[in-house]
Amino acid sequence: MRLRKIRIYQGLTQDELRQLSGVALKTITNIEREKHLPKLETMLKIAKALSVDLTDIDEFKQRIAA
Repeated sequence: MRLRKIRIYQGLTQDELRQLSGVALKTITNIEREKHLPKLETMLKIAKALSVDLTDIDEFKQRIAA
């Protein structure tokens, strides 16, 4: 599932996800807009903040496929 869909499903704004994950707002925005592939460390922080498995996030699957 796309990061944006997971975030919205959980009722979070990008800023709330930023606060929970410690990942910069610009980074979250860029990931959701597919402007860059995130580092593994970044995706781990986001997955933990959303309480989902890393493999549930499509952007991570794109990262390991690259």
